[in-house]
Amino acid sequence: MSFQLPWDGAFRLQQFVHRTSEAFPAATVESIRQAILTSPLLDENHLTDQFVGSYGFSISFWRESLPEVKERFPAFVPFLDTALLTSCNVFLLNPLLIQNGRGVSTHLDRSLIFYDGRIGGPVAVSVLYVQVPQPLAGGELRLYHRGRQVEALSPMQGSLVMFRGDLVHEVVSVSAGAPALSAARISLVVEQYRVPESLRTAVPRIELRARGGVLE
Repeated sequence: MSFQLPWDGAFRLQQFVHRTSEAFPAATVESIRQAILTSPLLDENHLTDQFVGSYGFSISFWRESLPEVKERFPAFVPFLDTALLTSCNVFLLNPLLIQNGRGVSTHLDRSLIFYDGRIGGPVAVSVLYVQVPQPLAGGELRLYHRGRQVEALSPMQGSLVMFRGDLVHEVVSVSAGAPALSAARISLVVEQYRVPESLRTAVPRIELRARGGVLE
């Protein structure tokens, strides 16, 4: 199962966010969940200070390296086939696990500045909600444009959200009872970029990174 994206080659900048419920069959979402929870790459997040206390890892890659990403992470293939915009040429993919009592403070997704500070923000960010623990309080995705909140989305397991890459956003602190990673709020996120060729060479064709550094 998949759906037609509301934008692609001509990105609709006037549209802040789009959400599709039940974007994938439950079995597909469960396969992604198991792949994340059992991955040997899973560790405390290495991203910016806003992500302190969360878990995950990241894969940055050129579009030309997508076949290799699919080979190494076969459970992610349905998400990648559905979510990636054909107009983008570089991506940063990361599972994000937020445990009880944690959240993500306001930030812009600009992960590629790690490679070159001249690389701007993504065109769009796509989020698949892989696990939403129940009962859950908090965990909403709040999106802001020019200091004004434009959306507040409660996580829905199996739903796919795409929002403009220039939106400041946060994840409200999660209150879900159990502290274990297996009971965390889990999402699979991909930042989607259009990087000029003169800057794209600063980004590895494919690189896996966790808290301990670059992974083989």
